[in-house]
Amino acid sequence: MRRSIARTVQVLSLAVALLAAAVLLGGCYPKSQVYGVGNDGGLVFNVNPPEAEVFLDGVGQGASSAYTEDRYLKVASGTHRLELRKAGYDTYSRTVYVSNSLLRVEATLVEGASPPAPRGY
Repeated sequence: MRRSIARTVQVLSLAVALLAAAVLLGGCYPKSQVYGVGNDGGLVFNVNPPEAEVFLDGVGQGASSAYTEDRYLKVASGTHRLELRKAGYDTYSRTVYVSNSLLRVEATLVEGASPPAPRGY
């Protein structure tokens, strides 16, 4: 009887240890392995200056500093036109392909550009 109780305690201890390890290590994936859902992906930015505005397909999305790995810009899968703008800097412009993962955009805007021309509606 004692052997049976001791064996049960051992098995339960092992199960608790494995469960604790799974809970503690479950969130330890690198941020680059965070995937979107379905056909959606995301953009994260590391831009200098961080106040640069993000434009995706001509639509303003806010400051680049708002979109980090903790809060990425959700984007439909496919090809998109990306621009980073800030008054007094050259516009950074490129075409990006987004799939169902996070794409990191790193850029440094060049200072000294003329102010952006007003855009018509």
